[in-house]
Amino acid sequence: MREISEIMDVFAYRLFELIQDKGWNIQKFSKIIKLPRTTINSWLLKTRSPKIDNLCALADFFGVSVDYLLGRED
Repeated sequence: MREISEIMDVFAYRLFELIQDKGWNIQKFSKIIKLPRTTINSWLLKTRSPKIDNLCALADFFGVSVDYLLGRED
């Protein structure tokens, strides 16, 4: 079983990559998904983890699986 810090590393990396692939910065992304920029920054800085409902919404939004966001699949 992987450590939570490793899971958060993968999540932060993949979320940032997905945002960049759309050509957005954090501020624009936060407006699009209607979440505070500080919330997204806390996920990217790994100081907080997303709630399950936000994690599912992010996966749906980007058309990826939750397993992908958490590093359980490539």
